[in-house]
Amino acid sequence: MRRIVTCLLLIPLSTISFQSSAQVNFSGYLKNYTIAQDEIDNGPVQLDRTFRMQNSGRFMLDAFNDNQVWQIHYEAGVDSTTELQNFGQSLFTPERNSYRLTDLQPTIGSDQRKNVLPQNLDRLNVQLQFDSGDLTIGRQAITFGSARIINPTDVFLPFDVRTLNTEYRVGVDAVRFQKPLGQLGEVDVGVILGEDGKAENSAGFLQVLTNAAGNDYQFTAMRFADQNLLGVGIQSALGELGFWLEAAHVSGDDDYTRASIGLDYAFNERVFGMVEYHFNEAGAKDPEDYFELFDDKAYTAGGVFLLGQNYLIPAVTWQASTLLGLSFQSLINLDDQSVFFSVNGDYSLSDNLYMGMGYYHFAGDDLDFFANLPPQQQLQLGSEYGSNPDSLYISIRYYF
Repeated sequence: MRRIVTCLLLIPLSTISFQSSAQVNFSGYLKNYTIAQDEIDNGPVQLDRTFRMQNSGRFMLDAFNDNQVWQIHYEAGVDSTTELQNFGQSLFTPERNSYRLTDLQPTIGSDQRKNVLPQNLDRLNVQLQFDSGDLTIGRQAITFGSARIINPTDVFLPFDVRTLNTEYRVGVDAVRFQKPLGQLGEVDVGVILGEDGKAENSAGFLQVLTNAAGNDYQFTAMRFADQNLLGVGIQSALGELGFWLEAAHVSGDDDYTRASIGLDYAFNERVFGMVEYHFNEAGAKDPEDYFELFDDKAYTAGGVFLLGQNYLIPAVTWQASTLLGLSFQSLINLDDQSVFFSVNGDYSLSDNLYMGMGYYHFAGDDLDFFANLPPQQQLQLGSEYGSNPDSLYISIRYYF
């Protein structure tokens, strides 16, 4: 973190002088996720039913006065499991560029234990507010996109759809300037610094948001990991339906196009539905090629995590009562016919205390094992989701 702190200190001292009347807010949450995961029984891959408990606390300090805001968020916890490693995550999750100049150790102590102590300094930034716009320096959350579920222009550490705790987007190290453009528009430009500040680990972006004739438009140009991205997005209405379209083309070492198009509709005050189609040219049509994707820049640095090319994603949310909300979502790989289905519920126990439950179901062809092939080729995926074990979780969340 030494370099990030040095970057913050480069701001002129006269600019960061903090008034004694500055307001300081301390807040955060405590969360527990208890997860039961089915066994895996497929040839050489054998894992018993596993149980996992994730306990975390996020502690957030925000200080601000008339023209500047300081933000520090730190998260730490205890992750306990009955198995030393999670097969699905260790085998099927590619290593990603963290888009951080330097960082704390991801765990306190060893990570080769059944009880691990993860930590994350997720925010460390100052925002300077000028008449012309806002300048933010340091670790911050940066998101892009017009689509509801899969955003083709969203490169910097998007959440996988199977992630449980998605309340706060993972922070990246950046210098960013956001300038208002009219009443509903914005020009957003910045530089993101990856490991050691090397160009192949870093990125630069320009995004223009505007509104015309009741439609929201987004135009994005980006350079990341020696790749170039050009993207466009629109959000509009088709009668009583909400409509969105987002597309991006990436060129460089890897050339591919991604796009999402969808509709949403409020059936009544309590039920809301949507459906999105996603095209991912970076993926593969044949499951035999899935493992080879994990070394591609699209997956290590470009924010891509889906392995196929064509997806249909329907979702429904139902506010069953003022205290209980339910959501249902399916992610269907149209190329290999595998399916990821999730149902989630949240219940408010009090103003600051919430309970959640969820079930993840996966269907599709399982792993294939070929004993006559070289060791590195003996395991092959039969489908994207067929090898994932079903899981059930319960969560308790307290906010302060």
